[in-house]
Amino acid sequence: MKKTILVVLVALIGFGTQQSKAQLEFGVVAGMNVSKADFKKIDYNLKSENRCGWFIGPKVEFAVPLVGLGFDASLQYSQRTLNVDDPLNGTQNEKLNTIEVPINLRYQFGFSSVAAAYLATGPQFGFNVGDGKFKDITGVDYKVSNSVLTWNIGAGVKLLKHLEVGVGYNIALSKFAKYTGTQESSLKGNTFQVHVGYFF
Repeated sequence: MKKTILVVLVALIGFGTQQSKAQLEFGVVAGMNVSKADFKKIDYNLKSENRCGWFIGPKVEFAVPLVGLGFDASLQYSQRTLNVDDPLNGTQNEKLNTIEVPINLRYQFGFSSVAAAYLATGPQFGFNVGDGKFKDITGVDYKVSNSVLTWNIGAGVKLLKHLEVGVGYNIALSKFAKYTGTQESSLKGNTFQVHVGYFF
């Protein structure tokens, strides 16, 4: 999967560089993750509350002139915080460190030369770069997936052609951790995001 993503990113950037420089923009993006884990097939009373994390990385945007369609892609270092609460054992926090590669189809429409709005959606590929396993609050071992697939939906505004502010929701399509023993259980995690980007 990593090789496929790399080929896609290189092809997209290569295509963009053949176009006008005004159509291809490079920048940096940073923001906040608000994540919540969803436990599946589990017979004890674990709950997860929303917890904040962060992400940062380079970003590229390409737009087709006059049409408003294009794409954006970025390479982000992301840290999510998983909170697990059990009535008998208390509360536990785990940090999940990943490299995230969102690739979004993008539609941008301008209100004026000062501001433009956009809508974006597309897949996001995540790769674990932290611990390969963790114990939940009851002592059960979970293995963290090497890669995770999620889907983004988002919207925002671009100001003065350089500053971007947006929000998004990241929907889990695969499990980020799994335990198989006397019972089978797994975790998925959806994430709400707020970001700020600056393009050079």
